[in-house]
Amino acid sequence: MASDTESTRLPEGMSLPNRLSDINPGFLTQLLQARGLLETDNEVASVEEAGVGMTAGYFSDIKKIHCQFKRETNCPAHFVAKAWPDFEMLPEDAIGDMFIKDIKGYMFPAEQFYPRPKVYLADFDLDGNRYGLIMEDVDQFADQKVHEQELNLDEVLQMIPGLVDCALAWEGCDSGAQSETLKAIGVQHWGSKENLALYKEVMPAGAKLFDKTLSMETSSLTGGTSWLSYFGTNVSELFTRKLDAHFARIDPAQGATCTLSHGDLRGDNLFFCPKTAAQPQGWLTIDFQLLFTGPVPSDLAYLMSSGSVLPSVYEKPNRDLVLKTFFDLYASKTKRYPNYSFEQFEAEFSAMVTVMYIYYIGMGGAIWRAAAFENEQPGRIELGSETFTEADLSPEELRKRMWWRKTILNNQVLFHDLGLVELWQSMPDNEEGMGDWVELPPHLVGN
Repeated sequence: MASDTESTRLPEGMSLPNRLSDINPGFLTQLLQARGLLETDNEVASVEEAGVGMTAGYFSDIKKIHCQFKRETNCPAHFVAKAWPDFEMLPEDAIGDMFIKDIKGYMFPAEQFYPRPKVYLADFDLDGNRYGLIMEDVDQFADQKVHEQELNLDEVLQMIPGLVDCALAWEGCDSGAQSETLKAIGVQHWGSKENLALYKEVMPAGAKLFDKTLSMETSSLTGGTSWLSYFGTNVSELFTRKLDAHFARIDPAQGATCTLSHGDLRGDNLFFCPKTAAQPQGWLTIDFQLLFTGPVPSDLAYLMSSGSVLPSVYEKPNRDLVLKTFFDLYASKTKRYPNYSFEQFEAEFSAMVTVMYIYYIGMGGAIWRAAAFENEQPGRIELGSETFTEADLSPEELRKRMWWRKTILNNQVLFHDLGLVELWQSMPDNEEGMGDWVELPPHLVGN
């Protein structure tokens, strides 16, 4: 699949930024002139820079840029820039892999991808370990669906045509040229041995601690309902032992559908705007670092299992409406899966609503361990060896807990309605590849 090289590649004669500080007035002048947006006798005289707030990613440095020009111009003036992080939370190879997927997401032809911001630079140099991404600042015309502003039913329904179009553009990408394109940039199938091996390695380090948090009726995160009492088992530990069997259901070799998935389609990565010729869908998304391939309803399942949608959306009556609306539109247009049934669509949705839960157990394991063993992170209220209340937390920590609470309450409803706990109890355990289990510290045993 061809990339949109003319509008995203680094112009000839320029060097990619090494760090965010390299994206300065001189760099921006060169870039905007090369794109034909800034007159050759004009220049970026200065810039005002700002952070992007609590919604920033962990694996890149990001800033907002407002350009002031030497002379009046019609050139765009508001941008968001991303570059290599000064503080590296992951090994260089891992950060590089995520950057490549994110950048490639802005290079795919627009008609074959999600609605996204206009991009002025999306390029990388593997040998030089340099990566650069500069896009329009969509805050100038769109509203970000931050955690405090969950999507309502109309907004979710508005997204469906765009999600269906992307699913159609990549359907069947487990084989053929599209498969090779995605493999070349490190996009894996969610159910692949390589992907599941990663989570089987890291989830045991967080599962029992997360279960302890979910078991507490007094925790604000659970809304007063102990998952241990409600489901009759420690759900995180149970699920961690069943990954292989659970995701065997999404194997394309066994008849499952396959398309491209955003990987992190939640509110902080979504913007809504008036419908225009430039943005006919009325919404945009960013951050493609976690792209993967999986069943057709993967994006929908991730969004609908997150804290980004109102309870009235994910509860059964409207959830059924959302699923049926998506399926009917997709089934009316698919060429790869003409015999796709709603029953299979529902089963694949059920399999993929667990992805964010996996992130909470696996990627979140470090957070739960820091809370339990070091009295750090917002989970120290439940897991710490000392007494903490929400009055002891910073605004950023309170915001994290708000997001956790909304997702946890959502997942409780979905796991119950979809019968997932009973399903996992009927499945065989993983046979190999499990990481070391982290047990509860003494102060949590028996409490």
